[in-house]
Amino acid sequence: MYSSIMGCVYCFAWIGDEQYLRPDPMYGGAMSRFGLVGIILIAGVSASSAADLMRPAPAVPTAFDWTGAYVGLHLGYGWGDSDFVDSEYNGAPPYFPVVNWSVDSDGWLGGAQAGYNFQHGAAVFGVEGEIGYLNLRGTKVQPGLDPYGFPYDGYGKVRGGWYGAISARLGYALDRTLIYVKGGAVYSGAKLGFLDTCTEDPCGNTTISISKKVEWGYLLGAGVEHAWTDNLTAKIEYAYMDFGRSTIHGLGYVGGWNAVPFNIRSDLSVHSVRLGINYKF
Repeated sequence: MYSSIMGCVYCFAWIGDEQYLRPDPMYGGAMSRFGLVGIILIAGVSASSAADLMRPAPAVPTAFDWTGAYVGLHLGYGWGDSDFVDSEYNGAPPYFPVVNWSVDSDGWLGGAQAGYNFQHGAAVFGVEGEIGYLNLRGTKVQPGLDPYGFPYDGYGKVRGGWYGAISARLGYALDRTLIYVKGGAVYSGAKLGFLDTCTEDPCGNTTISISKKVEWGYLLGAGVEHAWTDNLTAKIEYAYMDFGRSTIHGLGYVGGWNAVPFNIRSDLSVHSVRLGINYKF
């Protein structure tokens, strides 16, 4: 349109230099040079406007849509804390003191996840299932001396295992970046154990080796996920798992306390950081 108008300006300058005033056959007068220039300008602008209408409109980018199913893998690191309570001193009479101690554990974790998201405006709702292996390892002896003056020789143990979880997710989408929180139930075959091999009086040659799966707990987490392409996303996530308190039951065998029941209270909570990648269908 700019070139058309400039062309008309040059036309106006040329007309200004020419002697073009001619008698009008109808009115017997002279045509105004400004009238002729106006006609030329209108014709140029009309042609330019028609060209603009025929030119295709530029494409408008659309926001990323998080709706849909996805599958992926995750890998990370976890660290746990467990509290053990021996209130029976390996089955001895109740005048023995209660012993409390903590066992730290840590290890890698990894697994797979799958889920589905629904997006409404900037809000994203979803459900996600995951399964993996939590490779926790930790052992610590009971602290202090027993009433006989011997160091305690009972150990609290933490050993990892497979886990599975189902969680609801709630997020806020900033186009290709999703900030989310999650919460749900988790089940694990990780074990809490107690080991004591006694070779001194009064227990004699007695071994206590008992353990229990942590089983059900709850999971809470938060993370950031980014869509690098329309199908490939990556995330970093923090997740906390708490399996509550349980009692490890078992029997001593061999020696003076053979077949004596033992009960050790214990718990497990786990912090973890995961990196994950998802394929969105």
